Amino acid sequence: MFDIVIRNAFLVDGSGAPGRRADIAITGSVISEVDEPGTVGGGLREIDAKGQLVTPGFVDIHTHYDGQVSWDPWFTPSSWHGVTTVVGGNCGVGFAPVRPNSHEWLVQLMEGVEDIPGAALTEGIVWSWESFPEFLDAIEKEPRV
Repeated sequence: MFDIVIRNAFLVDGSGAPGRRADIAITGSVISEVDEPGTVGGGLREIDAKGQLVTPGFVDIHTHYDGQVSWDPWFTPSSWHGVTTVVGGNCGVGFAPVRPNSHEWLVQLMEGVEDIPGAALTEGIVWSWESFPEFLDAIEKEPRV
């Protein structure tokens, strides 16, 4: 028995092949089987995905989540729409490296250049880094990042 079986999905697998109806079985966090509807065994949890699309996760190559990552590890609303990977540090502006006395300056810069509300950045960012490696370590400690 599988952990999860998604039944009757319209699967677009990213390979370039035409989309098709399929059942998808998941064990743990691994896709274990993909086959014609009705041919995959049972699951502890079953999801009827009739009329729904199943795809690989999307990659968003241009985001401004550099600050948001410290208070929203789900990257909402992007994750609601199938984005599973984001690229940060776009436009040559990011939150690392940063000197402790430059926090406010950087918030104002991002507010002006990227139109990100300064209040959200000031209230949301927990500055636990100075260097870029420390920034990556801080992100790594966040859940689900």
